[in-house]
Amino acid sequence: MGNRSWLYLEHRLSGTDNGAEHEETSADEIAEANNNFPVLWQLLLADGAAGDAIDHQRVFGDAGTDNLASDAHAALARIRQLHAFVEQHPMLHTLPQIALQFEALALYLAELIDELPADSAPRFSANLDELSWLGGETEGEGFIERNRRECSERWAEVRRCIDSGNHPGVDAALGIQRFADWEAWAWQFGFGGLSHPYFDGYEAPRDERFADFEPEEEDDEDGYERPDYDNHLGGELWRFEVDGRWGVMRLVHDEDGDGGASHRTTVVEPAWDDIRYAGGSDPRLLWISQGERSGLLLADAEAPRVLLEPELDEVWDFEDDIATALVGDHIGLLRTDGSWLLEPSVDEVWSFVEGRVRARVGERIGYIDLQGQWAIAPRFEEAEDFTPFGLAPARGDEGGWGLVRADGEWAAPPDFEQLQWRHDWEAFEATRNGKSGLLDAQGRVVIEPVYEQVDLLEEYPIEFLTSEDNDPANERNAEARPKRFAVERADGLCGLVDGRGRVLVPFDYGRFETLEPLTGQERAHAMVRRDLVRVASKGGRTANNAPWLRGIYDVAAGRELVPCRHRTLQPLAWGTQDIGWLVADPLPRAAKAEKGQLAVGVLRGDGTVLHPQAYPWIAAAVSVADSWLVAAVRSDLCKRWGAGEPVKAVRNDSGLYVWLHADGREQPHAEHMAARHAAGDLRAAYELACHLRDGEGIEADPREALRWMARAAGVREPGDAPATASSDGLPVAMCELSKMLRWDTAGLGADAQLGRAWLLHAIAHGGADDAATQAQLGYMLCEGEGGERDLEGGVRHYELAAEKNNTMALYNLGLAYKLGEPGEPDLARAIGYFRRGHEAGDTAATMQLGRTLCLHAEALDEQGHGEAEVNVLHAEALYARQKVAEDSTQREQGWACYELGWMRFRGQGAPEDAAAAERWLLAGAALDDCEENLESQRACTEVLAETFYGDPDSPLFDEDKASEWTQRLQALPATTPDAPA
Repeated sequence: MGNRSWLYLEHRLSGTDNGAEHEETSADEIAEANNNFPVLWQLLLADGAAGDAIDHQRVFGDAGTDNLASDAHAALARIRQLHAFVEQHPMLHTLPQIALQFEALALYLAELIDELPADSAPRFSANLDELSWLGGETEGEGFIERNRRECSERWAEVRRCIDSGNHPGVDAALGIQRFADWEAWAWQFGFGGLSHPYFDGYEAPRDERFADFEPEEEDDEDGYERPDYDNHLGGELWRFEVDGRWGVMRLVHDEDGDGGASHRTTVVEPAWDDIRYAGGSDPRLLWISQGERSGLLLADAEAPRVLLEPELDEVWDFEDDIATALVGDHIGLLRTDGSWLLEPSVDEVWSFVEGRVRARVGERIGYIDLQGQWAIAPRFEEAEDFTPFGLAPARGDEGGWGLVRADGEWAAPPDFEQLQWRHDWEAFEATRNGKSGLLDAQGRVVIEPVYEQVDLLEEYPIEFLTSEDNDPANERNAEARPKRFAVERADGLCGLVDGRGRVLVPFDYGRFETLEPLTGQERAHAMVRRDLVRVASKGGRTANNAPWLRGIYDVAAGRELVPCRHRTLQPLAWGTQDIGWLVADPLPRAAKAEKGQLAVGVLRGDGTVLHPQAYPWIAAAVSVADSWLVAAVRSDLCKRWGAGEPVKAVRNDSGLYVWLHADGREQPHAEHMAARHAAGDLRAAYELACHLRDGEGIEADPREALRWMARAAGVREPGDAPATASSDGLPVAMCELSKMLRWDTAGLGADAQLGRAWLLHAIAHGGADDAATQAQLGYMLCEGEGGERDLEGGVRHYELAAEKNNTMALYNLGLAYKLGEPGEPDLARAIGYFRRGHEAGDTAATMQLGRTLCLHAEALDEQGHGEAEVNVLHAEALYARQKVAEDSTQREQGWACYELGWMRFRGQGAPEDAAAAERWLLAGAALDDCEENLESQRACTEVLAETFYGDPDSPLFDEDKASEWTQRLQALPATTPDAPA
């Protein structure tokens, strides 16, 4: 089911009740999402604020977050602005239905808003509560505030890009990598989650306009009309309407018949103003209405009958087969046969609990039993339900709260300010003189109410952790552990007290925390039987933001195992008896290599050091300060140590990989990987070779990297022939070895011929499905590297790699068809490959796409093709180049600015605009004076000086600027321009 979220349209309803004005809020669901926060919702909720929680759908838990809400009129204006921009999108021809989706969205939202009263202040409001679970959020206010800020920032970025005409920027802000990707529009953006049937993310986007759309009648799987479930009463009974009157029919599907036909039989003729399910255990029991009165009907198929004529002024559904009904000014209790369990005689009733129901007569409350008799006459000013242990909190004339028995006698005298039954505590929380205490289920005081706070220590029950899954013989005969309570004194210190009032942990700590064992292997571990709690202290610091430092207390032994010194402290269990503690603290500010870096280590069960806090991470390169990620770290560490294997870590002082063993040994990375290789693990040799090549977690050593890559490929030395390789050599290592040999990474001399042989061997021995290997061989064949040139063979290998979207293959195939190698140039085919490379994120392919589209457009123009066809190609070229020009991380940003300047100057892909052309060239000329930008800087500067400002026919002709930019051109370092092809 995932973590769901809902979007509502909320509005105020004002009115008067007995002359007093009142205001209510109504909310209608308009969209739903699963495991994400759709971008559409974020745009609607921009410039919003926290709002009242709409929590009726929080059925699986409630993190207590507010809703996020924003003004609906302003949100609609934002959608209309975005719609107008999308209508002009240069890539709209690839998915023209998106314009219809935006049009439908704006019309749909406008209809919803227009249906509301003018003064109802409509707002869009999102229930994101379950999404807070995904990030491990613990503070609801922080979660909503962060999302509020991010929504506003996203709309600000969208609006900035709209204002600057930046279509690629808008796409990026909307989370759309490829405009024609309907799946992204449907689910990441959010069209598919809207409630209106026009928006269906599981089908292709509609070609019809919203105004012309009519929902189809839904049929069941066998082609029969699906019934209206709003009229389903229960079981086989359905209500139906004839001339404003309601009746009951029985609908039976004949599964053995022809096509699963349905048979309908009238049970109750249409004679009632309304019929509805009454909530009883018998689905045939129905409320019927005549005018303003209600009655009770049994819709028996053989003998339907009215059990109680419509004489009730108001009714409430049956609970445990007893219903509440109002007659005149008094309330009574109804049985399922229509007879009165209690004649209308009381002013208010609650629900039956433990065989008794609270009832109020005048200002006093008593209890009625299942026979409709007063078990306790009305004598209490306030009262609560009976607990399963036969006691109920009540407040009488004495002024305080006490506990009353079923016979009306006090089990605990009424001298408490408050008494509340806590089901999870199996006890009563008691308050006296503003202090908290505890009464057990029998009403005995076990913790005197003299403390600031009493809280249950949430613990995993022993009887649950030692279930049949891990203790099938029930040899442990586990008993439920008594409830324990964290009790806080006036000085802020806490102790741990059990349900019998015994102090288990002295008042030396600031708080107690649950130790959370994992599942599976840890549940069968001896640690489950140990009575350990996590304790926390602020180390004497009094600031509110002072961090909690955690330790471990052994309740059974009555002593502290681990002092409160660690920000993060998590339990570990491996083997059958070994336990330990994963601890982490922030590195001192002066020692941090990067923000948030940790010092992580492992303690033994007794608190002594097993592995010092010398690592930023252990077992996985994630932060153990994250409550979600640390669970995966613990699981992996326990699994590997339990199997006798070490876990990987990296040292804070050197950045080098090491391997940590359960006995406390730290093993160097190269030694560990060599040992794995010696045991037959070629993957270890490959990983070590990559690390030595890249200097990842180990000092870079190109020659050793070459040797280890050869071993991973299945030979002893790099110069060995592929034919001598073992059968278990890794094809991926063969491909990497080929590149090392060709590029002479070890400085031993390039060997392209051997490199080519390794690629052929890799493909013949399990590497045929590896796109990188196919692409590398394609390159060598096309270029004649390491042997004869074979264009056709090279293209075949490129095409095999391109089937898996390998960007190298896509780019080189595009070039091959652009240049006509082999055969004649085929610009349309080249564009197809460059477009796929562009969609895969290859900037070089994006630039070539723009250039080839322009070449193709010019060719079509020369051939006399229509202006619209040519403009589509230019518009896509403009979009591709702008995507690179707007990205400061791209090496080709300067050339993209240069080419965009010419396109806008010539009116290609957009109306001719000299000012826009000037802006792009100025941007390209202003890039950093680094070697990568120098060529494009010179090109932009030269065009500005000689053409834009220096040509008298230019609309931007300006002699002064021409002189200034000529001087700038002369000041640039002299190079040989490498203009784009």
